[in-house]
Amino acid sequence: MARYWFADQPADVVVTTGDQVGVETIIGYQAVLAPGMGLWAYDHTTGERTTDLMDATGAEVSSLTTDATGRIPRFRGPDGVERLLLGQDPTGLPEDLEAPRWTVLTTSYPDIVAGLRDRIAALEAESGGEYTSSSHPIFWAASGAVETHTSDHRPVNLDGRPWVVTAVYAVATLAADTTLTVTVSTVDLDTGALTTVETLTLTSAAPAATVMAPAWEVPADVGLTAGVVVETGSAAHLTVQVMVR
Repeated sequence: MARYWFADQPADVVVTTGDQVGVETIIGYQAVLAPGMGLWAYDHTTGERTTDLMDATGAEVSSLTTDATGRIPRFRGPDGVERLLLGQDPTGLPEDLEAPRWTVLTTSYPDIVAGLRDRIAALEAESGGEYTSSSHPIFWAASGAVETHTSDHRPVNLDGRPWVVTAVYAVATLAADTTLTVTVSTVDLDTGALTTVETLTLTSAAPAATVMAPAWEVPADVGLTAGVVVETGSAAHLTVQVMVR
């Protein structure tokens, strides 16, 4: 994984408490930039110290030191880490004093987002459109003896975009010397007209058939149905499945 950049932004400075000052009725302290301050990095989730750091030159370092103006120098964190905790090097501090820690976020987010956009574009190009999802099944099933008919079960594409068909599958229990012709058809919702878009043949020797990545889609606002013709013999328990995304 990538090592992301941290720090060296306008707000990435260490500030310590200076002299006490009074402004009208308010008593406060001057904010003083802290040069030469040693810093340790910690895992944001566990709070455990991490020494797997690299400075701006690519050299391995285990801790950081602010520059002459109190600025936190640019550095890279551990592989894949997008946020860390930074705190003062506790060496020399009283045992009962725990130095505060602050969350720092990677400055590599533009690169991370660009990478995600490239991945999304590649997925969209592969799927043939701006929508990419897992395939889901549409089923037709006839239990018992199979007779020549077209199903009244007609699901409709209401997604507002074409369904991409990834596979068509049919299976039945066929007696000897039996042949079935299974069809999948689109349905015009206005006229009810059927257009056969896929045909599968089942036989006693091959009672199941699959077509992968057929060259057709289901347009928006169009229905889909399945039919069967018993050419010879007899069959039972027919299932037709169309995978769409």
